[in-house]
Amino acid sequence: MRAAELGSFSKAAVSLGIAQPSVSRTIGDLEREWGSPLFYRTGRGVALSELGEEALKKARFLLREADQAAEDLKAFSRLPSGIVSLGLPTSLVEPTIPELVNQLRAHAPGIRLQVYEGFSDQVERWLSEGLIDIGAYSKYREGEREHGSVLLESRLVLAGPREGWTLPEEIAFERLADFALVLPAPTNGLRIMVDSVARRLKVSLNVIADIDSTGGQKAMAARCGCYMVKAPHTISEETSRGLFASSVIRSPYINRHVVLVTGQQRPLSRASREVVARLTGIIRELSVPKEPPASHGAG
Repeated sequence: MRAAELGSFSKAAVSLGIAQPSVSRTIGDLEREWGSPLFYRTGRGVALSELGEEALKKARFLLREADQAAEDLKAFSRLPSGIVSLGLPTSLVEPTIPELVNQLRAHAPGIRLQVYEGFSDQVERWLSEGLIDIGAYSKYREGEREHGSVLLESRLVLAGPREGWTLPEEIAFERLADFALVLPAPTNGLRIMVDSVARRLKVSLNVIADIDSTGGQKAMAARCGCYMVKAPHTISEETSRGLFASSVIRSPYINRHVVLVTGQQRPLSRASREVVARLTGIIRELSVPKEPPASHGAG
């Protein structure tokens, strides 16, 4: 690594406090073992070959892992601590972060969260750029439910004011045309899926407002008598209080599943692993809300 950073075997030897032949011999041994040169000799020193570039990336990764392992071992007898950054879509912040913070305060008070809130595609980008350590985001698909490592899966519902609700437990997608809808902006993953199904089925949706904020959608539904397309857990509190009711959308069912991903830029710290374990448990406990008994009235 030092030879690559300094561009010179002799400078690397001086920096490491060893003789230059030792540096040259070590690099030569590696080149023979791997069957290709690690460096190209230039008039100004040495430059990494393609193999050398790849070897340097792997070496740096292994050194970071070794450093992290050393820190973990030093801190093994202590509670995990440090800053952990995570990104979540808006719909997951309210049902997960307060519980996560309460658990950390009780069991790992040395951990401090940095929470980034954004759309699922933003969370994916933050992970790839190394801005966050942990990300949870949503995926949408038609058809039957998936089974496997998905943390949370639910079918999208049509939701609206509880008062006067007379809709059945399930409603065909084509009937969405009968309702005034407030939906996320067209760039949102849920909206993209809903618009795609509507085009395929030739259903003309009556969208009266595009609002990305979950709170804004709920306010519109409560005060303007319009309807939302949501994952059930995002309206669970209002449903339990009798404010909203919902019907599962079918023909087709639209499934939303939540996945949790960790960044690849650096190994996870003990604190990050603690947050992953607790956040995973919290997300898995989210369930379809149980609605209060149906009321009768005009609908």
